[in-house]
Amino acid sequence: MIIYKPGVRGNPNGVKMLQSREERVLNTLINAVGERQHILANNLTNVNTPGFIRQDLDFSAVIKDVNNGHKSMDKAINDAVHTDEGVKASYEKELAEMAENHLKYVLLTRINGHIYQHMEEATQSGRAG
Repeated sequence: MIIYKPGVRGNPNGVKMLQSREERVLNTLINAVGERQHILANNLTNVNTPGFIRQDLDFSAVIKDVNNGHKSMDKAINDAVHTDEGVKASYEKELAEMAENHLKYVLLTRINGHIYQHMEEATQSGRAG
């Protein structure tokens, strides 16, 4: 049986970055989506493992914890991982969840890209004068 252990996320070098609250929440959600993809892949790997207990990640808990500012990104994500007692992993369920999770990732990274595109445009327009 393979037990999923959360990895190191975010900023491995510990460099402090200036971020608005919205950027911090967005980056945390992007990391949470990545973490959830690993969890779902682990569930898929263990579909036929006797006694395996399915895991998942609760996005609403991540948003709540990060929004109130009491937890770091890693702590909020780790605390949001939970077991689904009584819910058996199946190929269909895990693949469907992975597809939905991928759509969340695409949406969040596009939003993030637009934020940085607007920041770049703002800095470039300041140099035009």
